[in-house]
Parts: sequence; structure tokens; C-alpha cells
Amino acid sequence: MADQLIDIYDSDMNLLGTAMKSQAYSEGLWHKNVHVWVLDGDDVWFQLRSQNKPYYPSLLDATVTGSIETGETPRQTAIREFEEKLGLLVSESEFEKLFTYKFVEDATGFLIRAFCPIYVVRKKLNAKAVIFNPDEVEALFRAKLDDLIDLFAGDVKNITLVGYSKDSKALQKRKVSASDFAPYGENYYLKVLTTLDRMIG
Repeated sequence: MADQLIDIYDSDMNLLGTAMKSQAYSEGLWHKNVHVWVLDGDDVWFQLRSQNKPYYPSLLDATVTGSIETGETPRQTAIREFEEKLGLLVSESEFEKLFTYKFVEDATGFLIRAFCPIYVVRKKLNAKAVIFNPDEVEALFRAKLDDLIDLFAGDVKNITLVGYSKDSKALQKRKVSASDFAPYGENYYLKVLTTLDRMIG
């Protein structure tokens, strides 16, 4: 994966300058990562991150995520990431802003300090038409919004996702727990999912 030049901020989101992404993750510099969720009726789509990713390999994540490069807006980054990772074309008008999430994690080998603008795209996603970038995404799975809320609220221990992998267009099922998702903090997923739930009434 190529390194990226990204903007660096202080903890109040004041721009300080630029640095390479690798430096930001090794030194815990504040930067911005965009997260986009595809809401397909009452289904939510997740990516399964590639086992080759340096951060959170083989874990489930928002439909599309990516570091915002210097000179890009969050929507421009999201459009680029949809095409690079999934071969899908989306337009700026399709993105609805939910909120910005402040994320901190100290992990072995990297430190994350990120402001994450969170967006939703409400559309039917034809997973069979997806062109997976194997270095980025292993599969796409979907689940019912209500089931996901139950999972992250702690009401159930497991749910079953359905979707498609980069190696097969046959429908697959995968039983997962909350620990199978990228660890963005204990309230991240529930906050996103309950916000989506309010949007669809």
C-alpha cells in the first residue's frame, strides 16, 4: 500500500501542516479519516478488510473508509475510495453527513488520533457487480439494522451476515460477534447504527 500525504491537526482540529500517513500512525498525529456506510433499505453493508492491511486486518469495517489526503474533501476521498476498493462510482450528492467522530487508539505498532467524518449513502448495492481490490477488501457483507443494534447494545452475542467474497460470487453466510469488527471505541457502532435507525424512521 502506497504511503499518503495527509493534513495534520491539533486536538481541536486546527490545521498544523502535513505529514506522511505512516508518520501519523507511528507518532499518533491527529488527522482525518472518512467513513461511509451504505444503507440498503434496512440493510447495512460492511467490508471485510484484507488480511494484508497493516491496520485491523481481517476485521469488519464500515462499507468504505480511507485517509483524507492533502487537498481532498471528505466526499472526494470517499468517491476515490469507492472506486479504488470496490470499483463502484458514486457522486458527491449521494453522501449525507451524520457526524464527526473523534477516535483515539493506542495499539501495538501504531497510534491513531483521528477525526472521522461519518457519511451514509442510501442506495441498493449490487454486490455481484463489485470489483474487489484484493489488497484492500476481502468481502462485502450485509445485516439487518435491527440485528446490528441488538449486537452492539449487548442484547445478543452473535448475528449472521450474508454477502460475497472476492473469490466467489456465491452468497455466503458468516456468524460474527462484536469482536469481529474494527475497534473504534465502545460507542462508535451503536452511535452510527442508532443514527441510521432514526433516519429511516
